[in-house]
Amino acid sequence: MAPAPPSSKDLEGFWGEPTSTLDWCEENYVVSYYIAEFWNTVSNLALILPPLITIASFTKYQQQIETRYYVACILMTIVGIGSWCFHMTLLFEMQMLDELPMIYAACVLIYCIFQTDGKESHSLALAVSLILCAVTVTLVYLTIQDPMFHEVCYGSLVLLIIGRCIYCIRTMEHSRYLCMYGMASIIGAFIIWNIDNICCTQLRSWRDSLPFPLSVLTQGHMWWHILIGMATHVHIIFSLHIRSSYLKYSPKIKHVASFPYLSLAGAGTEKTSMDGNKNHYL
Repeated sequence: MAPAPPSSKDLEGFWGEPTSTLDWCEENYVVSYYIAEFWNTVSNLALILPPLITIASFTKYQQQIETRYYVACILMTIVGIGSWCFHMTLLFEMQMLDELPMIYAACVLIYCIFQTDGKESHSLALAVSLILCAVTVTLVYLTIQDPMFHEVCYGSLVLLIIGRCIYCIRTMEHSRYLCMYGMASIIGAFIIWNIDNICCTQLRSWRDSLPFPLSVLTQGHMWWHILIGMATHVHIIFSLHIRSSYLKYSPKIKHVASFPYLSLAGAGTEKTSMDGNKNHYL
């Protein structure tokens, strides 16, 4: 994907000339001298806050929540912080802080959704494969510095997650609602992401003709952050719901507004599998 075309409204700002290989459709330094893309920056709260809230909700079930789910939440927070820094500065180093953790987080999410049924014999091979994938993508991307390579890799990992989620709801009795909620969010995010890239000139024209705050609604990449943040949160809850059901924790899906979270009504004091053996893998 090529960078967005230059805008006559772009201004010079605190971080100087952009060095990133991507520059998005939002005009630079229009809102703040210190933030290159203001709305693309602050919308990363949708990536930063949900995993922190989820980790806080885990404290009640410390003996039941496995390490992988903490790692997934922490990585999503890192993605949000990296994306904040990237859109705030448009510097190449900050771009890597955004895009490489996206690959790592996707790999952890794949591990979570594939390791829900207690097949410990498969866990090591999957973990090694995902680590090799993450390392390979990192080395290749840092060498060629082509954003299209990153987009193809990340999109492929997301498709693998979606495929596994569809398999889960077709073969197991689990929350179809959560799965469809997450899939609708991520599909919507990708559609808006492409519209923002392809129709940037038209979006900027509409933005100029609309009063504030309606003009903010045309910031497509802002909506990408919001929807991908929700999709990722829902996926973590969906994966944890499957795993908790397998471990006989009687999980219940609850909501604060449209924000889903999990209550483990039947959780005990130790992590155990269905056959009564303690579960020691991540």
